[in-house]
Amino acid sequence: MNDTMAARDETRWLLYRIDDNGNEVAMRRFAERAEAEALMREYERRGHKQAYLVREERQAPGEAREA
Repeated sequence: MNDTMAARDETRWLLYRIDDNGNEVAMRRFAERAEAEALMREYERRGHKQAYLVREERQAPGEAREA
């Protein structure tokens, strides 16, 4: 496995912010889903108007991920 593939495997969870117009902006990548969800809950506790979500990063069409 090359360094790019290893880095991608380690950062597969994305935290997104959704603005008032429904635009999604990726804020940060995480290796573990629980870490991403913990930060999402922290933002939600702060009372920001935006919504947040955690989503698994999807590979691009034609891009193979090594097992």
